[in-house]
Amino acid sequence: MTREVRATDAEAEAVREFLTGSGLFENLYLKFAMKSFQKQLAYKFEYFIGVFNGLLFIFIFTSLWRAIYAGSESAEGSGFTSGSIIAYAIFAMIVRISMSMDDMSTIGKVRSGAISLDLIKPMNYFSMALSESIGQSMFHWFTRVVPILAVCLLMFDISLPVSAANYTLFIVAWVFGYFIMFMINFLFGLIAFWTIETFSFQLMKYGLFTLFAGGIVPIDFFPDWARPVVDFLPFKYVLYVPTALFIGHIGGAEALKLIAVQAFWVAGLGFTCWGMWGAAQRKLVVQGG
Repeated sequence: MTREVRATDAEAEAVREFLTGSGLFENLYLKFAMKSFQKQLAYKFEYFIGVFNGLLFIFIFTSLWRAIYAGSESAEGSGFTSGSIIAYAIFAMIVRISMSMDDMSTIGKVRSGAISLDLIKPMNYFSMALSESIGQSMFHWFTRVVPILAVCLLMFDISLPVSAANYTLFIVAWVFGYFIMFMINFLFGLIAFWTIETFSFQLMKYGLFTLFAGGIVPIDFFPDWARPVVDFLPFKYVLYVPTALFIGHIGGAEALKLIAVQAFWVAGLGFTCWGMWGAAQRKLVVQGG
C-alpha cells in the first residue's frame, strides 16, 4: 500500500515536472481563465441584466448626489465638487463591476465534494481559482464596463483623464485592489470547510464592503472618528483608492503611500490564504475527504 502511494506521488511529480519544463503548466492556468470567460458567454440574459443593473445604480447614485449638491458647488471638507462627485459615483460603480466578487465557487465545490477532484490535479488550487476569477473579470471588462462607460460618457457631463499618470496609478491600484478582493473572497469561501452555513459570513462580508469600500459614499464624507477604522480595513483599497486615483482626487505622495498600503495588504492576505488553505486541506484529510 505504501509502495502504491509512493508510486502515485512520483507519477504526480513527474507530471508536474513535465508540465513545468515544457511550458504547458503555465498555459493551463491561461486555459482556466479562458474557459471561465467562455462559460460566462453562455449566460447571455445575465449579461444584459448586468449592464442594466449597472446603469440603473449609476443613475440612482448620480441623482442622489445631484440632489445633495443642489444649490452648492462643493461639500465642505470633502474635497469633491458637484462635478467630481458625479464622476466618482460613475467610475466607482464601473470599478465595482469590473471585479469578480464570486466566493460561491469554493463553497459550492466543498458542499458537493468536487473540491477533492481539484486537489488531485497537478496544479495549485489557489492559482486555479485566481485564473477562473481573472476570466470572469475579463468578461466583465469587455461585456459590461465598455458599454456602460460608453453610455455614461454620452449621458453625463464627464470626461476621461488626459494625464498618463492617472492611468498608470489607476492600473496599479486596480490590480492590487483586484488581488485584495479576490483573496478576501477566497478566505470567505474557505469557511465552508468548517461550517455548512456560510450565508451569514457572506452577508457580513457584503455589508462590510458596501459600508467601507467607498462605493456608495466616498471615504472623505466619513466622520473623523470613523477614518481610523476605515483605514485599518482592506475594503477602501479595493474600490475607493483606484477610483480616487483615476479621477485625480488623490495624487502625488499620498497616491504612492496608498499603493504601498495596497501592496502590504496583498502580501498579508496572501500569507493568510496560504495558511488557511493548508489548514483546510488538513481538515479535509482528517474528515476522510
